[in-house]
Amino acid sequence: MGLTVFLVDDEGQILRLLTRVLTRAGHTVITAEDGDRAQELLAEHADAIDILLLDVVLPPRGGEEVLDAVLGRRPELPFLLISGDQISDDLSQRVDGTQGGFLRKPFHPDKVLEVIAQAASASP
Repeated sequence: MGLTVFLVDDEGQILRLLTRVLTRAGHTVITAEDGDRAQELLAEHADAIDILLLDVVLPPRGGEEVLDAVLGRRPELPFLLISGDQISDDLSQRVDGTQGGFLRKPFHPDKVLEVIAQAASASP
């Protein structure tokens, strides 16, 4: 059974690639290309989202602000942060010991599918 994945990344190429990969794997994908749009879509679809894939560096709101908004509404929601850079120690500590993870760009799309599968198996 597919999950609903909320994918937020400002790089169009990554949005298209991951949307295609996730859709082919049977998942429903909701995409946002910036933090403002992510906030709008969160308000509309918060209860339907099964996992969040979030770029850490987003205009005009940073990924941490979006993560705070998502976890404020859905604190149990699994998430995967993605970035071309290392994440800050503070953000790394937030990820450790939670339902979150971090994946550094570039990565193979199959790695994202692995994380999605892990989230699906861990969901009640």
